[in-house]
Amino acid sequence: MSDTLLPHEPNTGQPVVNRRLNQEAFRKLTSGQVINQTQYVDGKLVPNPLFDELFKERDRYYLEAYANMGMELVQRSGFFYVRTLSHSQVDDDNRDQESGGSVRQIQGVLLVLGRGVLEKGFMFETMTLPEAGISRETLESIGSDLTMAQILKACKMEQSLPEAAKVALVDRDIAFFNDKGNLVLADAGKAFFDDLFGEGANMQL
Repeated sequence: MSDTLLPHEPNTGQPVVNRRLNQEAFRKLTSGQVINQTQYVDGKLVPNPLFDELFKERDRYYLEAYANMGMELVQRSGFFYVRTLSHSQVDDDNRDQESGGSVRQIQGVLLVLGRGVLEKGFMFETMTLPEAGISRETLESIGSDLTMAQILKACKMEQSLPEAAKVALVDRDIAFFNDKGNLVLADAGKAFFDDLFGEGANMQL
């Protein structure tokens, strides 16, 4: 498929959109994933062309384009995501219920990770460095703690911590598994973590 740029006259002040990147970003965002500023490729973090595409034409094209499809394109520190635009109180209630469940799962897993990693004697950076990360064995050990298991259950995460982390974080591109198979927080994961342990935890998807 050709990476057609539309329109062809950037000097007019009109947006220049890469069709292939546009379509790929749309597929990811509408399937519930986030788009991070960086991505893990060949053992290291590199700039994410999908993020760059959304960022460069966000104001001139993408905000309105997504709004015309009934979605709000939201940019936070280091990542993009979309949420449904509401047109009534019913829409608001439904969106709150759906997003609340997702956010509770994300926050629940991050809460367990944060507490567990510190209790195991690791530094927070272990979860954010692509060459480090948290091993499956450590995740299983953290998840075996009764208190941690209760937190996950309260968030409707009945599976083991490694599987819960995959469902809540990795499948949404909030975290990734590095070449060693260790769990590492992506840009969105670090932002969620800051929300959870910083001032307030009011992130909404």
